[in-house]
Amino acid sequence: MRVFEPKHWSDMSPYETRTELEISVLVVEDEALTRTLISKLLSNSGFRVVGAVADAVNAMILFREHRPQVVMIDIDLGGGPTGLDIAQALRKLSPRVGLIFVSSIVDSRTISPNLPPMPAGSIYVNKADVNNSEQLIELVQRAFQVIQSGVANVKNPAHLTIEPFTDVQLELMRMISLGMSNAAIAAARYTTIKSTENSIARLAKKLNIPSESTNNQRVLIARAFYRLNASSKLYE
Repeated sequence: MRVFEPKHWSDMSPYETRTELEISVLVVEDEALTRTLISKLLSNSGFRVVGAVADAVNAMILFREHRPQVVMIDIDLGGGPTGLDIAQALRKLSPRVGLIFVSSIVDSRTISPNLPPMPAGSIYVNKADVNNSEQLIELVQRAFQVIQSGVANVKNPAHLTIEPFTDVQLELMRMISLGMSNAAIAAARYTTIKSTENSIARLAKKLNIPSESTNNQRVLIARAFYRLNASSKLYE
């Protein structure tokens, strides 16, 4: 499991100017250190943090009790419902809640191909890109403003996708990362070994992996897959 590096947060100073409007925020994050740091920083910055929890059950309980205006949520919450599942449930309860995904997941399909999409108007940021408290403050304010202005015309993305991989390519990368042979992949996909070899070759080309025999393409493809989903605890 890749632990979220404290150095990204430890040198943050509390935001001195309190927000003009005390926006209420719920934090949903399964990593205890990250959850504590984020909630403390938001509280010190003038936001009203109604709670900081690690799972879907407690998130729904606190949301129903406090009705926060913004929810800052991770996508991968370990076992059980994901942050995307929770976000969909929250929007049904309150269509005007602002949603911020702070996660190391860059493509939700690396968790499962059947996850629900991000609700319209959601904001996504990679954990590694958050370096100071001012960025957190801006995220909360943006999420609040988006909801206040209405989300009807906001595009609803199908996936959190940075790299333009197809579902088939992601599934192929997943199988390779699990150590499956070409024959096993071909059997699982109901295709031929030759077709599987060609698909792997095209995938390697797309990933800019050289085809020379000195390079272990399967290892490099697996590494690329894990980089797409930095939360590697899902596959340990």
